[in-house]
Amino acid sequence: MRRVLTGLLVMTIAFSMMACGGSGSTGDSGSSSEVSAITPGEQGNTAETAGSGDPVTFSFCQAQPEYQTAAQNLINAYMKEHSNVTIELITDISNLKTELQAGNIPEIFYTEGYTVMEAYSDYLTDLSDQPWADMIIDFSLDAVSIDGKIMGMPTTIAGEGICYNKKMFAEHGWEVPATKTELITLCGQIQAEGITPFVNQFADDWLLGQLMSGAAYAHIPETQQFTDNLYAGTVTFAGNEQMKGLFDTLDLLRKYGTPDPMSYSWNEACTSFATGETAMLFEGDWIWSTIQPIDPEIEVGMFPIPTSDNAEENKLLADTNMVLHIGKGSKHPEAAIEFMDWMTTSAEAKEILLKEYQFVPCFEGWEYEGDNQLAACTREYLEQGKTYKWWWNKWPDNYRPTAGQEMQKYISGDLTAEEALMAMDDDWKNMTTQ
Repeated sequence: MRRVLTGLLVMTIAFSMMACGGSGSTGDSGSSSEVSAITPGEQGNTAETAGSGDPVTFSFCQAQPEYQTAAQNLINAYMKEHSNVTIELITDISNLKTELQAGNIPEIFYTEGYTVMEAYSDYLTDLSDQPWADMIIDFSLDAVSIDGKIMGMPTTIAGEGICYNKKMFAEHGWEVPATKTELITLCGQIQAEGITPFVNQFADDWLLGQLMSGAAYAHIPETQQFTDNLYAGTVTFAGNEQMKGLFDTLDLLRKYGTPDPMSYSWNEACTSFATGETAMLFEGDWIWSTIQPIDPEIEVGMFPIPTSDNAEENKLLADTNMVLHIGKGSKHPEAAIEFMDWMTTSAEAKEILLKEYQFVPCFEGWEYEGDNQLAACTREYLEQGKTYKWWWNKWPDNYRPTAGQEMQKYISGDLTAEEALMAMDDDWKNMTTQ
């Protein structure tokens, strides 16, 4: 699902877009070793809490653009009930690690969990004893756990695949493909109508990294074992058949996609898709808040990337996408914890989380209630057990955009597929041996 925090409690910082869900990133580059070597400051004053009546101000970092309005509404609702509390919404965390190292630690910030979360482990508060911890569904537990401890609150399960214009498909009688051959046939049918099948968002390296995860990496047999071996240095991307197949998918998207694909980033791609210039877009359910205002009557669906002619192998990508953390060493952690607990106990908070955040929930007993048509697709695939977890959040911190940059070089003709895979191997080695 995107990007200093100087003077955290007094500044409102302008937004800069990050990747999501898939779509988000927690900041600047660097391996986990960069952070683990830093010793956080002393725990701040915890006497001032929301319930004490004493004035307290703390920060909530939420850079993902699709969630910022909902986050502000959540904050406003809490402050209305707690007149002594002021919560500052921070919308840019591009230099989070730098600010953490400088001791400017926000009370609440987010990561995508897994290894991304582990890169910030020295700055995370153990939340295992919080009342909502037992509510987390099994699907999301591994995303927020380090050594068996709950180090963050999962807030959303996001899905990613090929988004398509349902009205356009219905008007032309096009069928949703279940296999790679069916996708190729469909693209030919779309082109025959004078419509461009895909808008290719290849200017965004993070998205290409996620495409790599969905179109190749998630299909590797015994994926966890392969990942362990990759960290151990006993296997390579260049020697893996599924990774070689990634470039077949790239070639297909290029063949049936927009000309000059490197000119399309998030806004351009979403606009092209929402206005009907193109029929399909590889993205995630987080694009809903961007495309729906462009065409309030739009009808969209999402299906898995069909990389195989075995329909059973083609599953939607889905995973826990945004994890909220309490900053260890922040000034008012207890007040922030009270706010986080309120999020799971207040009826008003629950309504905002379910209907405005538009996420598939991570808590037992919570049902999706939003109007995000793409998130509804994610929920259906989850309920049917037809999903792969994406793997980029198990890679070294910042490897996703780095791999995407090597793919961009292939798209631009600067690297062959073999050279790109070898470059990905070199990047991985450099990030894991520092």
